[in-house]
Parts: sequence; C-alpha cells; structure tokens
Amino acid sequence: MFDTKADYTYPEPFHSQPTSWNGKPVAKKTSIFVDELNSFIKVKLNLYQSRMMRQLWHLSMKRFLSTAPNVDKNLLSKLRKQTGIPFINCKKALSKFDNDFDQAKKWLLAEAQKEGWTRATKLQARPMSQGLVAVLADKKHATMIEVNCETDFVAKNEKFVAMVSKLVEECSGYLQGIKESELCLNKAELDQIKTSEHGTLADIVSLNIGNLGENMSLRRGVFLQAGENNILSSYVHPSGGDAAGKRLLLGKYGAVLELVPPPADFSEESLSELGRELCQHIVGMNPQTVGEYSPSLQIRQSALSSEGGVEDENSDQGYRSDTSSEDSEQMQTELLKQDFLLDSSICVGEFLESQGAPSVARFKRFACGEELDGDIEEQ
Repeated sequence: MFDTKADYTYPEPFHSQPTSWNGKPVAKKTSIFVDELNSFIKVKLNLYQSRMMRQLWHLSMKRFLSTAPNVDKNLLSKLRKQTGIPFINCKKALSKFDNDFDQAKKWLLAEAQKEGWTRATKLQARPMSQGLVAVLADKKHATMIEVNCETDFVAKNEKFVAMVSKLVEECSGYLQGIKESELCLNKAELDQIKTSEHGTLADIVSLNIGNLGENMSLRRGVFLQAGENNILSSYVHPSGGDAAGKRLLLGKYGAVLELVPPPADFSEESLSELGRELCQHIVGMNPQTVGEYSPSLQIRQSALSSEGGVEDENSDQGYRSDTSSEDSEQMQTELLKQDFLLDSSICVGEFLESQGAPSVARFKRFACGEELDGDIEEQ
C-alpha cells in the first residue's frame, strides 16, 4: 500500500485502516483518528452535494417564477374552491390565460374531464359494492338515487359525498319537469340527463373518477310525485343524527313512501312522522309489496300460528300445508302483514288501524350494492 522507497509518502485515501506510516507502525489511537477523519470527510462531501442541489433547485425555481406571469391569489383561491382541482393545476390555468378566470375555469374543467373519462375507461371493469343512497324529498316530490364506488373509504370522502349530493339535486330538478307521478331510471337513462351547468350526469361522475381514482357509477334512480292530498315521507339508514325535517338524506339504505290521509282530520306533520316510521320499517324488514290487510284475515293467521302442527295433523295435509305456506310467504313479503318493526306485538296493518286508518299508496326501497334482476341477466 505504501512506497517504502520514497523519503516521505502519504497513504492512499482512507478506504481501510493503515498499519504503518512512513514505514513505522501506527499506534491504535492513530488508527482510530484516521477512521474518524474518514467519516468526517464523507459527511462533509454529502453536505456539500446537498447544498449544491438545493442551490440549483432554488435557481431553477427563481428563473421559472421570473418568466411566469403573476397569478392573482384571490382568483387562485376562488378557482380552487369552485373546481376542487389541485392548486398547481389551477395556477397553471390562470398563468395560461393571464388571470382570465372564466377561460381558466373552462379550460381546467375540460382537461379534468378528459383525464376523468380516460381513467373511467381504464377502471370500468373494477367491481363496485360500496357507495351511498341519496334521497331528496319534500311532502310532494321525492328523488332517490344509488351511486356506487369501490371502497367504503371513498364512500365517506367529502368529495364523493358532495358529488352524490349534486347528482341527486340535478336529478330532482330534471325529473320534476317531466310531470310524471312515478319514474324509474336505470344507469343508461340517468347518465344522459343534462345538468343545469353543462354536460351530463355521466360527466360529473367521470370528473370525480379522475379526482378520486376509483371506479364509480350512478346505478339507478326513482322519482315519486304525491297525489293531490297525499303525503310523501322518506328515511335513510344510517341517518347520521337527527334527520327529521331534512330534505337531503344520505345513507346505505333508503325508502320513500306515499301515504293517503285517513278520513278523520290528521295534520300533515303527524302524517309525515307516521310515514317516516313506516319507512324505517321498510328499510329494516324489506317488504316487496304493499299487500292487503283485513282484521278477520289477521285473526285467522294468528290462530294458525298459535295452533301450529296440532291442527295440521287432524286436517287435510295437502290443503293445509299449501295454505300455510302461502300465508307465511305473504306475511314475510307484504308490508301490511309484516310484524311492525317498532312494535312486534302488532302487524303494520293493525298499526295503521290504530292511527286512524291512513293507507299506503306505494313505496320504494334501495339498498346500496344489492343484487338486481338486471345484474343477473348481464352475467
């Protein structure tokens, strides 16, 4: 490692511990000193390199800012708030159009739309089982939609919630103009609905696919308009606190119901609250039809349930089993024959009788991610 012929030689760079210095043995302390010096030199070199990189970065940013036009901070904040697009893209748009807010916003949304449609095409095969059910309702009109996404994490995201709220508002405004008492729409029909600003509902969804990076879909929707004297009520679960009186509701399950007032005087508030309790039952018990209720039929079904197999053994087996099976199925699927969710000692029909006999005209129920008949046909 060392040139012993030279009068005085230096060691090579400190890649290893020297054992001698100018032909003389190096003491242990000297060896330790060389290690520390080696470490010190490496640290200094790293600091120097880091300092040089920082200086180059600051110099490049200084040159960029000196050549780019000044961006109005108020316009930048306004553009970011209205579009929800990152600051760096908003700044780029304002720089491109010399702080022309309208032109910058138009260009920014167009670029985001392109990116969203591109990403939507790539992600369209991904399954979606999460999302939200949204209900926008008053006493005369109700719109309910289901919007799906891939994960529950995105379903709770503020941007996703804002998108669903905007979609149901746009749907409600459009469907009320059609003047139909009931409309049921699938994904293809909803996607083509024109918005109040520009584009379609499908454009709103694709824009948020680009922002959130998950596959999303406006799956289905329904619109109800109450009869002249009837009242609409709605409920979602989970409701996120006291939802009574709110027009816009978001949750995983939703129900809308139309009630016909009883002959006796009944306030709208009382009827609306009664309808909300029935919607709560519909969400929990999932009836398929309204059905019919008569006190005599309910007494016969209660007797059959209490007597059970004893009467079956002493009667015509074929007739009794068929009738019992049919009655049991009706009690499970017909709203008026189901045990009332909030008081299991009575059925829904009995509950309505005790409240002055208002009648149920119709109802609709959505469960986020549930399997539909159309889904089975497509598979």
